Formats: sequence, C-alpha cells, structure tokens
Amino acid sequence: MSRSPRRLVIGMLNTAGQAREWANAVRHNTPAAAESWGIKRPEESAISFTADRTYTLVNGAANQAWKDLLQVPTKPTHLIIESGKPIVIRGTFRRMLFQALTARRHGIGPALLFHGSDIRVPSMHAATHPGSPFHESLDGLTAKLEAKTQTMRRWLRVWPFPIFISTVDLKRFVPRGRWLPIVPDASWFTPMLAISTDRPRPHVLHLPSRRALFQSDRVDQIGQALHDEGVIEYRSITGVTPAEVRAHVQWSDIVIDKIGLGGTGVMGAEVMASGRLLIGDVDQTVRDELGDLPLIQSSTGTLEQVIRDLVADRSTWANRAAAGQAFARKYHDGRYSAAVLAKWMGVSVNQP
Repeated sequence: MSRSPRRLVIGMLNTAGQAREWANAVRHNTPAAAESWGIKRPEESAISFTADRTYTLVNGAANQAWKDLLQVPTKPTHLIIESGKPIVIRGTFRRMLFQALTARRHGIGPALLFHGSDIRVPSMHAATHPGSPFHESLDGLTAKLEAKTQTMRRWLRVWPFPIFISTVDLKRFVPRGRWLPIVPDASWFTPMLAISTDRPRPHVLHLPSRRALFQSDRVDQIGQALHDEGVIEYRSITGVTPAEVRAHVQWSDIVIDKIGLGGTGVMGAEVMASGRLLIGDVDQTVRDELGDLPLIQSSTGTLEQVIRDLVADRSTWANRAAAGQAFARKYHDGRYSAAVLAKWMGVSVNQP
C-alpha cells in the first residue's frame, strides 16, 4: 500500500458522536491522520457530542469550513460526508455533489455515509416489515421521511463515489453501501458489574433516542404491565445525556433496543459491550451477514413472552452476555471500522 501521507475528515453532523469515534479509530489503528468536523447552532447551549473541530452555524461559517477543507498543506486526502449534507449542512444535495466533485478535482477522495433515517425509505420498509413503525403516519414524520429519502435515493443514481452505511440493514436501501460499523466510546469496553441472575425482579431498560421509530409506546405498555405484575423492574427513559446513558445501562440486566426497524445501532453496541442482554429486532439481511449476532429477537407481538422466558430461565444469561461482549469487541471497538477505512484510503492497519 502507498506510504504517502493520508488525512481523513468526517463531517459535518457527528451523528451520535460517530464521526469522532471513527476518526479516533483511524488515528489509533492506522498511520493516517483523521479529524471529525461538527457544527454548533448559536441557540444551542451545549454540544451533545463533541467533534475534533467545531464551526458555529452563522453567516460565513459554511464558507470558512469549505476554505479550511481545501487549505494547503492541511488539506485532507479523503472526505466522508454524512447524510448527504453539504459543508456546513446548509444547502441541497446538488450543492453537496458540486462540493464533492470540486474536492475530487483538488485531490480529495469523497465518500458518503448514511446512519439510518437519512436513507431508510418508509414505503420500502413497511412493504417488508409487518412491525414497521411506518405503517402509521407518526404525526407526519412518515411522509416527511418518505419525501426526503426518495429524493436522496434519486440523487444516489448519479453519485460516482463510494458510500458507507453504519448498519447492515441499510443495504436494502443502498445496495452498494459498504458497512462501517459504529464505534461506542472506549469507556463501554471497561468492566461493569456483571448482570445479576439472582434478583427476584430483573432490571429491564428501554432507552429510545426516537420513541416514534422504536415502537416505544407499545414497548412501555408491555414493560409496565410486567412491572406492575412483579415480574420485572422496568424503566423507560428518553432524552438523557450521553454521560447518563452508561449509568442507566449499568443499572439494567436486559435492554430493549429498536423494535420494528430491522437493525441495531449505537445503543445495541453499547449494551453488548457492557455485558447486558440485548432484545431487539433485526431483519434477515442482518442475520445472513452477522450470523454470530447474539441479539435476542423479538417483535412487539412476542416481547412479553420473550421477557417472561428470560426471567423464568436464567441459565443462558452468562453465555449470552459473554457472546455480546465478544461480538462488540470483534466489530465495534474501532479496529474493524479502521480496517474498512484503511482499505478505502490505501493505508495499512497497525499490527498489535
């Protein structure tokens, strides 16, 4: 592979802090340099996920970021654009495509990256997922996402550069997408107290980032009913800071992830890394590619019985927890993702 210097920029959304984590993975596992870029709106008092470089979204910010991107000698050799948003996110896909073509003329290799709702087409999803949240209007969210993602897919027909996806289930919507696994913060790989098989009422947690998409109302009905019956202790929490997520997961024995979407993301990786049992819902595409995924499959229709069965027979808990931790280290501790990006960038991966 080439030994010429390589430098990667990922931006500008830093969704769920992943741009920074991928940049960290590249820095720690390859000889390349990498940096995440993010934005801050003036009305925001804080940034939930900090990027390596942040621009305040005011007049001139977009121009400054664009100038910085092309600045010699710190100009990157590779650029990952999140969710089809131009630098610094204001503007259309047409502008982003123009920026990507311009970057290429300046010797920068561009790529797109999608996280989920930015490319998951509701009508396509509902056609193949009986439990899809998109069978409902979701107060207009379904129609909004339909228009947005259909437009994005039309533009992808003329996109000439690589595309990455953060979860395997998105291959249905981006067939040529390359899987770039999400990477939790390194703290998730430090030991927690093991889950307890001795509690009379196991601790069950639901921590959705978007309730409408995760069937959270129905999940809460089931979880609360089992709580009231005395089978489990149930918590359902939304809107917590990243720092608080770890404390809630540490309290839990079992975490209910996304139900109905067909994939698992940052939360699922964090749960597995922490040694908690993960209940979720992944489609056959994911199962075919990741046969060792130790997720406990459930729909809203089977969730009550899945939980009752887990509570009644705890003999498999330790093995399931260990399998989750092994899976998280195999795919989500940064080494796998760094190898994916290293191959694209033409650099080697550091040997342990």
